[in-house]
Amino acid sequence: MGSVIAVVVRISVLFGRVFTEKTVGTAGGKRTVRRKKLTEPAIKYKISIDMEILTPQIIWKGYDASVLPLNVSIVSSCKNGDTEVIDAYFNGSTVTDGVVRVSARCFLPSVRGKLPAVVYMPDVSRNTESAEEMCARLAEQGFIAVMPDYAGVRDDTYRFTLYPESLSCANFTPECLTDYPEDVRFNCWTVWAEIAMRAITFACSLDGADPNRIALIGEGVASSAAIMTAAIDGRPKCAVSLFSAGREMASATDESELKYKVALADAAYAPMIKLPLLMMVASNEEDGSVDEMCDVFSLIPPETGSRLTISERAVHSIGIKQRDNIRLWLKKYLLSDVEVPQTPVLSAKGSEGKLYYSVKADRLCETELFVSQNMQRGELRNWRKAELVSVGENEYIAHVDVYNIKEKIYAFANVRLPEGISVSSPIYEKLPASLGVLPAGTEATRLLYDGDVGTDDWTDPTAGEQETPIFIAEGPFGISGVCGSSLATFKLGDPAFRGKDGYLLQMMIYSAKAQSVTLTVTATNGEGDYAEYSFTAELSPEDVWRKLTLESEMFKSPYGVCENWADVVCLRINGESPVIISGMLWV
Repeated sequence: MGSVIAVVVRISVLFGRVFTEKTVGTAGGKRTVRRKKLTEPAIKYKISIDMEILTPQIIWKGYDASVLPLNVSIVSSCKNGDTEVIDAYFNGSTVTDGVVRVSARCFLPSVRGKLPAVVYMPDVSRNTESAEEMCARLAEQGFIAVMPDYAGVRDDTYRFTLYPESLSCANFTPECLTDYPEDVRFNCWTVWAEIAMRAITFACSLDGADPNRIALIGEGVASSAAIMTAAIDGRPKCAVSLFSAGREMASATDESELKYKVALADAAYAPMIKLPLLMMVASNEEDGSVDEMCDVFSLIPPETGSRLTISERAVHSIGIKQRDNIRLWLKKYLLSDVEVPQTPVLSAKGSEGKLYYSVKADRLCETELFVSQNMQRGELRNWRKAELVSVGENEYIAHVDVYNIKEKIYAFANVRLPEGISVSSPIYEKLPASLGVLPAGTEATRLLYDGDVGTDDWTDPTAGEQETPIFIAEGPFGISGVCGSSLATFKLGDPAFRGKDGYLLQMMIYSAKAQSVTLTVTATNGEGDYAEYSFTAELSPEDVWRKLTLESEMFKSPYGVCENWADVVCLRINGESPVIISGMLWV
């Protein structure tokens, strides 16, 4: 990773005053530069710390992924329809105790000529069959697809990347995502980024590959590798970051957290990105990372042409309107030009005690605004679609009722050309009170859902990268409602719909097959966190439409019961077979 020049930051106490010193190591010795006096919060600790701070620029200084030989070994080759599938090993990084041997599977289209290539690094949670289907689709679209393994030793595959002992930290375990290494140069995140860059070198070397038309897709845990590569390696024409890496320094000390933020965090690399990056995130990602990823996107230089996409009401899945984004992004930069909207401009203001949002698009697009109130946790927000009114050329406003002016309100806008890429604004948060907004005088509605409004705010938390498999279906007596085997709604935590003490939740539900259906609520546990409580209902087709009347105390966990509907923020419904919900209200 290049020759590293150490920069040591020392906090020292001299004569009761706290100063910082910067010691710079050079070839001829070292020199110390005295910096200014620290602020009062630093003075109160009266500590002396030697801390090595390595920035991305220092970590990757002089690194060139194309220099060392690949030493490619072809392990197997077979035909899958018109696509040739090759298994190979090639050299990754070289360390003192050995060389990384990267396992990769390549998908080569039957089309001849110089073809664009895509390096795809799937999330560790994605099974092999699903990842290979993604590569097969890329090959069908005319791309050479290269899928390097970065997770190393594990039980679910017989062929994987071999790491020397000194880089064993790159063998994936859930713990490796939060363990902090002593040397930030040698950790899973930088090693996986180097795998991505060496895989690009390998892709460029393939017969039939056009080295001037290379792209990188990093998904889930590998999304940080895509962001790092987009900042370090200038060879790709474009990149895609799909979902967040889900990393957090929960066990970090203050010192290691600072090292992490400076050397490894996505935010440290975002300002260095030099190519068009499509960042795709889900609004209700379970790690609550959507706000953080929006902040990271905001640090990317606008001149790169990067775009953000937020799939509304999605949990680690790509929404219906965003499902073609990756294909169109690759087409734009590797095949032929595709129109991509500019990032919409979102703003908010208060007028006569009311809250108004303004959305500006750069051209005539399908424009949508999603708003959530009173929920700091991103994974638990109910994203209501606000009604937009056109007030000029590609400009819209929306009035939003506010129920608590002292809690933040969150919003983002999506714009999309017909059959085109969906582009989002970063999540925009405001405190209504700071805008002079007054609380809405209306009470929360008792009607939570009616089948006549379609799928409404329902989502499927188990959906994959394709369109969400919830839909409207017709049940007995011609009554329709939202249908699916896994359904979720965050409406119960929305102040416009929240229940009260003494309420009962009434639901009309139908199942075409006899089955046990589990209803699970997420509620505050009284200790500043959230807990889940469940209730099981036995359904039968003979019930026709079954009316469930539910008390909060009917939902239980090993540790207690859900005491109040006012504490509930989410409801999930799971069954072996689909069910239809035609209505839900408070009584």
